[in-house]
Amino acid sequence: MANVPTPDAVLEATEAAGYEGAICATLTPLIKRRLDDLASGQVLEIRTDDQSARLDVPSWCRLSGNPLVATLEEGPLIRFLIRKK
Repeated sequence: MANVPTPDAVLEATEAAGYEGAICATLTPLIKRRLDDLASGQVLEIRTDDQSARLDVPSWCRLSGNPLVATLEEGPLIRFLIRKK
């Protein structure tokens, strides 16, 4: 897909990875911790099957100042690409 950056790191937050129901209260702290490992400008890909993340992750990005550069849906899987500020 054009204009979708290659991620520098991936956070697998799906039921299959042991994150059943990774709702905002648990998903956003995971995102923050993983972004802490990255340098400014690097991209983190979050993979989740929690449908509430469609609202939660973009809201968290706006609040935290880390730009959401892409949201990709592949069946039940949602992929978010966030650029660390």
